[in-house]
Amino acid sequence: MTADDEFPQRGAAGRAVVATASPLATGAALRMLARGGSAADALVAALAVLTFAEANASGFGGGAVIVWHHAGSGASGVVDGLSAAPARVTAALQQDFDGRVIPLERVMTGGRSVGVPGALRALELFHRRFGRLGWASLLEPAIEMAEAGIPMPVNLSRTLGEVPGMKDEPMTRALFFGVDGRPLPAGATIRNPAFGRTLRLVAEEGAGALYEGALARAMVDAACGDVLPSALTERDFAEYCAIERAPLRAALGEATVLTAPPPVFGGLVAGQILGIMQARGLVGQDLAASDAALHVLCEAGRLAYADRGAYVGDPDFVDDPSTALLDGGYLEARARLIDDAAVAARVAPGRVAGVAAAAPGGGLGGSLTSHMVVVDGHGLVASMTTTVNQQFGSRLAACGFYLNNVQTNFAKTPEAGGVASRNAMAPGKRAMTSFAPALLLGANGLPRAAIGGSGGNRIPGFVANGLLRVAAGGRDAAAVVAAPHALRSGAVTDIEPALAAHVPALTRRGHWAMVRRLDAAAQAAVRDGEGWTAGADPRRGGSAGAM
Repeated sequence: MTADDEFPQRGAAGRAVVATASPLATGAALRMLARGGSAADALVAALAVLTFAEANASGFGGGAVIVWHHAGSGASGVVDGLSAAPARVTAALQQDFDGRVIPLERVMTGGRSVGVPGALRALELFHRRFGRLGWASLLEPAIEMAEAGIPMPVNLSRTLGEVPGMKDEPMTRALFFGVDGRPLPAGATIRNPAFGRTLRLVAEEGAGALYEGALARAMVDAACGDVLPSALTERDFAEYCAIERAPLRAALGEATVLTAPPPVFGGLVAGQILGIMQARGLVGQDLAASDAALHVLCEAGRLAYADRGAYVGDPDFVDDPSTALLDGGYLEARARLIDDAAVAARVAPGRVAGVAAAAPGGGLGGSLTSHMVVVDGHGLVASMTTTVNQQFGSRLAACGFYLNNVQTNFAKTPEAGGVASRNAMAPGKRAMTSFAPALLLGANGLPRAAIGGSGGNRIPGFVANGLLRVAAGGRDAAAVVAAPHALRSGAVTDIEPALAAHVPALTRRGHWAMVRRLDAAAQAAVRDGEGWTAGADPRRGGSAGAM
């Protein structure tokens, strides 16, 4: 029996629930919960498995952000484990240290694109506070899988065939390709002994094994040995720390959304979309039934993205006006800009008192991510998004996993018209990201839902849509994440096929609609009475489980 046979469900219900992007990771998380473990324990086990089973999207070589709430204490928090820039960088990725302009294609991957990975440090911090099981035991499922082998996941096999040149990367070729030069088919046994050795060292020595010593040296060597070498050093790894931050709060009726603050921007964008929909009286409705509601939803996305580009940056380096951007009065003013009959010809950032809008902070490309939610039955609820950024990150491997290319998330143009971008690259800085891990607390202060997504700039729309469905009465998490989406962040309005009947009405309003299945996914948990439902998005090969 394969893991896909053992944990095939897209939905589940129980007092403790898990949803991840992989049946294998969901199974590992459930093993920890079955032993009496916490959500922190389950997240560690799940990410260790994803580092192998979802090597293209997530893992120890990338970053992670966790939003959590503990019902017993009433406390909430955010753990920021985003990847960080080295101590020596230029102002923009396309600018070399000697001032020359580097071709875009050359900096999208390779050594210069790598930041210090933070995912394992974030999980270490979270486990130190809430772990109920020993650290080494959390890595047992991943060690077994790396050494004994797992069935090639459908999504990984497909992705290997879609990303040009992966067969030429040594680790990929050795692990995932056959002698015929083609990706191994789904179900074929794959192993990763190098990652098994890494896991055993991390199990024995703790997360610090990845940041000091032989493993850190191997990652530095991989990044600095590229044709366009990084300036990463072992000191960059040794000095990296995960950061605890206060959650960003957004209103949704009488409920409160807790999400990650900048440099994460996805939660801010999702919160603004929710606030604009609320200002227009559209919370609590079935979005799929209304042309007008879908129009406002998509225009709200445009307005929120305009603010994101002008105001988001690492708060350890620049001012952070995100609370003002979620103020009810501000969002009501933004909502009044939406014409019910037509799209706006141009959308500009709003004005925040005392804070000047900066140069647009957009990076060089989108990103691929993974999301997981865990409710542990001990009062802890966690929503975590993680990524190596784009498919297979930098395309450089070390220690049995891929290193991120997060540096591409920094501003393509560090300044415009003499105004600096808040997202300009700088030593030790963390780039803005579309992550949107979120929790929904009811008026009684107890969690009602946990949600987050993958898929780059589509993440905030996915999360906002999911939360709107919960606010409209949705209790089946699988149905919440599987429902069709309409969203917009730029020139095109994305409409999934089940909503195609609305396209003529949206076109009359000026939308450039594209009907297509969106290659992104969300995972969610929703309270249902005394228990919870969990849902994994069918758009990718995720899985939900419960106890």
